[in-house]
Amino acid sequence: MKSFLVFFLFLRSAAMFSQGIESNAFFKKKMQALKTAKHHATKSILFNELSQKSKVLKFNVLQEKYADSAIFYAEKSKVVNLIIRSYTSKINTAIVKQDTAIVYQFFRKGLKIAAKNNIPELDNDYLRFRIRKIYYDIRQGKISSDKGLIKYKKIYEKVKPTEKYDIITEIVGRISLLHRNRKELGKALNYNALELFYAEKSNNKRELASAKITELDISYQLIPRPIQSQDVIPLIKKAKKAEAFMKKNQILNILPFAQLYLAKFYIHETSYQKSEEILKSISDSLSVRVVFSKYEQLCEIAKSTNNLNSYRKYSSKFKPIAYKTKRPFVALNVHNYLLDYFTKSKQKDSAVFYANKLELNLKQVDTTQFLDYVYFSYEALSNHFIDIDKNKSFKYKTYANNITQQIIANQKEAFVNIIKYREEVENLQDENSNLTSTVSVIKNNLFSIITISFILLAFVFYFFKAYKTSDKKSKIIEQEKAEIIKKVVRKSIILSNKQKIYLDDIKYVKAERNYVEYYYNDKKMLDRNHLKNVLEQLPPNFIKIHRSYVVNKNFIKVINSNSVILEPNIEIPVSRTFKVNLKD
Repeated sequence: MKSFLVFFLFLRSAAMFSQGIESNAFFKKKMQALKTAKHHATKSILFNELSQKSKVLKFNVLQEKYADSAIFYAEKSKVVNLIIRSYTSKINTAIVKQDTAIVYQFFRKGLKIAAKNNIPELDNDYLRFRIRKIYYDIRQGKISSDKGLIKYKKIYEKVKPTEKYDIITEIVGRISLLHRNRKELGKALNYNALELFYAEKSNNKRELASAKITELDISYQLIPRPIQSQDVIPLIKKAKKAEAFMKKNQILNILPFAQLYLAKFYIHETSYQKSEEILKSISDSLSVRVVFSKYEQLCEIAKSTNNLNSYRKYSSKFKPIAYKTKRPFVALNVHNYLLDYFTKSKQKDSAVFYANKLELNLKQVDTTQFLDYVYFSYEALSNHFIDIDKNKSFKYKTYANNITQQIIANQKEAFVNIIKYREEVENLQDENSNLTSTVSVIKNNLFSIITISFILLAFVFYFFKAYKTSDKKSKIIEQEKAEIIKKVVRKSIILSNKQKIYLDDIKYVKAERNYVEYYYNDKKMLDRNHLKNVLEQLPPNFIKIHRSYVVNKNFIKVINSNSVILEPNIEIPVSRTFKVNLKD
């Protein structure tokens, strides 16, 4: 009677809350099925499906209620994989609420019940549970991205021989995004190609839509800088196809991301009116990350067209949305636009205010990430200081040029990886030819050989289309890199003995009484000075992590609780006082 009452009250509250969605065929069908369901396991399955659908539609309250009900009936059914599935639904709701304690409470419960009941390693629900835990551990900094990749790839190798295409799609998608976040664009694109392939095999339209967005993002990152209008024409076509696919299949929660990329590509093509029309069609009621991207691009259009009225309007709308995300790099970007606007409109006091904000931002964030944002920051600061402080202006211009050089280096590495992967595919094609030449000898395996040949040929065809211009682009990148290296003046520090050390070579600086020791290129240089004075001369990528140590963040390999490891394997102590400098 009690369980029936809980069920009845829940249905009533859900119905009241969801009057606007009851016309949705999915919800009506599931609600009707719940009314006639007799078994606890069936009810748990239905509530999990409702929770997942509510997650997609951003109905956060319903999502949590459905997840709680899924757990209630799963535990009554005592079906272990259903309990694990329901815990995953609950974890998803806790992630939305940013309730880390609840997230890890249910991760612990899930692992405990899996171990107690010897749940199979390849059980679908347990696989998804583990994939989710790896993702969240990386997000919370409990494991490094290196360790996360190892864990993901171990799961992938075990699942790859199966036909669990939905799960394979999810895991290779996670690997692709992780490589993308690490700026390993060649590897990211290779895994994204696998994601597209397996999403097609699974016939999961939503996963395929998500993979298409990742493909747009990585392809955009691979365009040589500075971006020319002709470079984005293929991406405009690809984005239009992605948009049409999502409209046709009613994948409306992912559609805005395709539109945002299409608008971005139109900006690079200088089709500003087309871009602005798309952006204005995107509702401000959507998720924060969609809306801040919308106003970010509207600011970019105003900046590019030098329309100060629009610039003021869009940057003022962008600011509160950016602050709402509580992400330092988003704040950095809105301060870029505000500084640029106030510099161009000659409002000196406001320009000074946002220049200070921006300089503070750059000390708070890892400047090896989001290089486009950081480049804009250095450019905006250089332009601001050009009539105020020539030395500062030159310093930030040099930093901007160094960022451009780093972007080009990342792209070069990515294209090398792409070419390498293409060679591997061609090798597979050769192996396939050998197999087909011996088909008369192994007639019993004819079907398997034909299947393998089809898959290999599909891979070769797909990657040939994707990478046929990579050789040409590599040459362009090499030329641009050579030109930039000629222009960039490497920033250096002059010691008291007139010795010059280049900043990008310095791994760390150590204070020793009235001296400081510079460690660079496996060398050490002693200079009479104080660490405080040295730190004032160093750019934002140098941070103090101990009263006696300043390190170059570009060389950090691993961050531990009481130390950092610099490349190749140099351990530097971290004190409690300065540990906060490593958090951003």
